[in-house]
Amino acid sequence: MAKTVLVTGASGFIGSHLVGRCLADGCRVKALVRKGNACIDSLRASGVEVIEGDVRDATAVDAAVRESDLVLHAAALTSDWGKMQEFIDINVGGTRNVCEASLRHGVGRLVHVSSFECFDHHLLGRIDEQTPYKARKQSYPDTKIGGTNEVWAAIKRGLSASILYPVWVYGPGDRTLFPLLADSILRRQLFFWARNAPMSMIYIDNLVDLTMLAASRPEAVGEAFMACDGEAITFEEVCRRVAVAIGSPVPSLHLPFGMVRSVAGVMEFVWRIAGSKKRPLLTRQAVDVLASRALADVSKARTMLGWQSHVPQEEGIRRTLEWLVTVDPARWKVK
Repeated sequence: MAKTVLVTGASGFIGSHLVGRCLADGCRVKALVRKGNACIDSLRASGVEVIEGDVRDATAVDAAVRESDLVLHAAALTSDWGKMQEFIDINVGGTRNVCEASLRHGVGRLVHVSSFECFDHHLLGRIDEQTPYKARKQSYPDTKIGGTNEVWAAIKRGLSASILYPVWVYGPGDRTLFPLLADSILRRQLFFWARNAPMSMIYIDNLVDLTMLAASRPEAVGEAFMACDGEAITFEEVCRRVAVAIGSPVPSLHLPFGMVRSVAGVMEFVWRIAGSKKRPLLTRQAVDVLASRALADVSKARTMLGWQSHVPQEEGIRRTLEWLVTVDPARWKVK
């Protein structure tokens, strides 16, 4: 009998790829999806059992988790802008609901997709699983810490769970990193504030591989793993490749970090006073992330699980840029 897998966040970038892998592996796949989500029909057409509900609703979560062998928890509010309470309700409360239901129904395994954002970006060198979390009074990183701590607490109570800390995730289907960079480059709105800052990324297929390894290997129970391609690249180089691919001039303007962060703070203040739901052009969280000097150390996943990134970074970027043209063929002309 095929394993029954529940994927939360199945309509998102990471979750949708997890659904695809589980279907390809012959699993019975369930997805917890908000009512009215545009992807519901396509999920059902692909053979997914859709449970309409929200991770904030403990009753809906309980119904979704029931009779699941494996839970892949990828649901999260990932923006760098929004009301703090909404982040708390989804990233902390939602994760608590998933953990409680998993304990109650005796789920065999749970894999929680956390974030590299749990750690201090200003640390020099490599960050590993022993590095302490660093709260920054920012909605997304602080609530990802809170949600991940819910998983650690559930592990102490007997939940067979593993935790992943993905860095920047990219690949076909991403609606944030590469499309937003391309749009900013075309609008001549992109500039830099940290010269030669290293950037850790992971291609979506590599992350899915690691997730499924963590879900199946007994050594992974009660453990956490960095999720990264293992290759460093600078933000400037990523932007250069995007610019060349879409036939736009390569951005070259550099501004002082302190000035850019101050401007981002002013923008946030003005946007909040105006009550705008749309994110500002700059946020302090985005400025901090793209000025990071820290890299993820993936040696634990390699040694404990035998994991390796099957798609090299250069190939992953090439595939992503080729896909980008499908977002808007008239706008993106990938070379």
